Amino acid sequence: MVNLRDFDLNLLVIFKNIMEQRSISKAANELGLSPSAVSHALGRLRGMLNDQLFYRTAKGLEPTDRAKEIIVQVEDGLAFLSNAISAQQQFVPADSNRVFSMQVADYFSGFFLPSFSSRIRTEAPNITIDILPFSISTESVWDRVDVQIRLTPGRLKPKAVRSKRLMADDVVVIMRPDHPSAAEPMTAELYASLPHVKLSQSSTGTTVIDDALAERGLQRHSALIVSSWDTIPDLLLKTDLIAIAPSRLLSLDPRLKELKSAPLPLEEVVFSFDLCWDKSSENESGHKWLCETIVEVFNSEIRQIDQ
Repeated sequence: MVNLRDFDLNLLVIFKNIMEQRSISKAANELGLSPSAVSHALGRLRGMLNDQLFYRTAKGLEPTDRAKEIIVQVEDGLAFLSNAISAQQQFVPADSNRVFSMQVADYFSGFFLPSFSSRIRTEAPNITIDILPFSISTESVWDRVDVQIRLTPGRLKPKAVRSKRLMADDVVVIMRPDHPSAAEPMTAELYASLPHVKLSQSSTGTTVIDDALAERGLQRHSALIVSSWDTIPDLLLKTDLIAIAPSRLLSLDPRLKELKSAPLPLEEVVFSFDLCWDKSSENESGHKWLCETIVEVFNSEIRQIDQ
C-alpha cells in the first residue's frame, strides 16, 4: 500500500493531463507549468508506479497498458475529491451569476422552457442558461454541457451517464384532414412511403424513427428537414407532408387540433424524455439544484397537461 503522506496528489493531476494531451508541452501549457516540471513529475510517477506509463511515437505520447488501466480510477478519484470540496461551497441560487449549459430536445423545449425560464428568473435572476444544439460531439459533450433533456429510443435507459426518466409518451402521425392518405389505415409501409417533414438530429438528438424503419427494411423520404418544431404545424396545414409528435403535444398547440392524427405504426417507438448528466458533477450543489429545478418544473407542466 502507498503511504499517502508521502504521495503528491498533484502527480495524478499531471498524469491525467498528459493522458488527455498526449504531449508534455501541451500538458505543461494546460497546467501553467514548464515542460521540465511536467517531465520531472512524470519521472517521479514512473518510479513510484514502476512503469514507463508513456512511450514516444510519431503521433505523440502513447500510454502503456498500465497507464490505460489506472486512468479511469485516477479520473474518478480526482472527480470525487473535487466534488467533495465543491460540496462545501454551498450554492445560493439568488446570489449566483453562474452559466449553466443545457441541450434540450426541440419537442420538449416549447412547453418546458417558458416555465423553466420564469422559475429561474424568480429564484436565480443573475444565472444564465445556455441552450446548445445536439450537434456537439458525444466525445466532448460533458466538457461543455451540464445536463441534457433528450429523447431516448424506446423505453431504454441512456447508457454511460446518470439519468432520470421524465416522461414516456406515445407517438402520433399528424397530417392535414384532407390529406390524400388521411382516410387510409396508417401502416408502417404507408408511413414510410409518404413525404415527411422532420426535425434535424441536432434538434432531437436521436434517429430512433429511422432506425425502427430500417429494421423493417423500410426508409422514409424526408422531404423537408427543419431545425425547430414551431414551423411544422403550419407546414402540415398547407402541404401534403406528414410529421410525428408526442401525443401530449396535441393538447398544447392549438394548430394541432386542426390536424388528423393516428398512432405511429412502429409499436416499439415511444418518446422517452430523459434528464441526463455526467456522474462526475452530480454531487456539486449547483448541479443538484439545476437538476431538481428541472424535474420540479417538468412535473408541474405534465400535471397541467394531464388534467
